[in-house]
Amino acid sequence: MQNRRLFVICLLAGAGVLHPQDTKPNLSGRWVMNAAKSTGRNPKTCEETIQQKDPVLTITTVAEDARGQTRSFLKLATDGSESVNEVNGNEFHSKSHWEGGKLVTVVTGDRGMTMTEVRGLSPDGKVQAVESFMGAGRGAPMATRVMEKQ
Repeated sequence: MQNRRLFVICLLAGAGVLHPQDTKPNLSGRWVMNAAKSTGRNPKTCEETIQQKDPVLTITTVAEDARGQTRSFLKLATDGSESVNEVNGNEFHSKSHWEGGKLVTVVTGDRGMTMTEVRGLSPDGKVQAVESFMGAGRGAPMATRVMEKQ
């Protein structure tokens, strides 16, 4: 009886029934910012193309603000190992990991500044909220980009 109970618990844990928060959403696709629903300091326009092949997530971004259009390419390791990327001539080190259904990335710039970005997906998979926080902690986000899947 004891062995059977242990087998059922292991089976449920393996199927994700006991820990449904461990499910990793698939962020792949083309995403466009809804400026009317976004808050804080955001560009005028923002479009991201994401490819997710765990443990690697790539994000190609085209954004426009008062200074003009910018393009960037990020390659993140979602397993907590360090990634190094360059944006506009500045080197950034980051570590990304899953917290339940959200991807948390802590970024440190070449001048020591730190920010945290949290990406979460709506239950229907059509809306992605990207929250940005100054520092490694959290509190109220300094900006939230609402991205809609195209």
